[in-house]
Amino acid sequence: MSGLGLLAGAGSITVGNSPTIKLLGLTVNKYDVIASLVAGVLVIGIGLAVRVHITAEVPGKMQLVFETLSNAVSNQVESSIGPKGRRIVPLAMTLFLYILFCNWLEMIPTGHAPQLLPAPTGDVNMTYAMALTVIILVHVTWIRTQGLGHYIGHYFRPYKVLFPINLIEEIAKPLTLALRLFGNIFSGGIMLLLIWALLPWFVVPIGDLGWKIFDGLFVAPIQAFIFALLTILYFQTALSGEH
Repeated sequence: MSGLGLLAGAGSITVGNSPTIKLLGLTVNKYDVIASLVAGVLVIGIGLAVRVHITAEVPGKMQLVFETLSNAVSNQVESSIGPKGRRIVPLAMTLFLYILFCNWLEMIPTGHAPQLLPAPTGDVNMTYAMALTVIILVHVTWIRTQGLGHYIGHYFRPYKVLFPINLIEEIAKPLTLALRLFGNIFSGGIMLLLIWALLPWFVVPIGDLGWKIFDGLFVAPIQAFIFALLTILYFQTALSGEH
């Protein structure tokens, strides 16, 4: 993301400026990359920890949380797709947990500006990468389960004249999936900066804490849930063959 200047109150604040490095000719936001890796390590680490301590007897708190989440995702998948959609459950769970941890990272106070561990989902490059991964998997699954002919044919249903609209709809899916998540998380970062710029210094900690609690308890899980839910719905179309 490029810098976006906002003038607020007596001072000027800048949104989107972060230290970058050059890698293979590309400009990389190093803090976003580090935060993405941290979120990934957390998801994998917690998953391995649950696996090590899993038991058929009285489950621990962490196992209980994972089982509850797994049952919720499985019920959503089976109600939308049926038993053949069970293979999507691991992907949907992983996306939900990964996005949730990414969103929560910004709640950690590092005492630095810019934040050492920003929410990487507040970078449009990150959300585009996840959305493209999901959509590519959806189209590959569609072709493998329904056949290439049926896959191409869905662009011309229910009427051939609707081909341009159907094509635009498929192109728009990764864009809307990515921008929906990015917009909500990025706006949360802007809110924090506005709190610092507009409120008196003695009110800033209260406003900062209040917004982070609201963001962490409501915005972060809701956005992770929506991304995972839309992933399930897109796979429903691919597996059922319905447009």
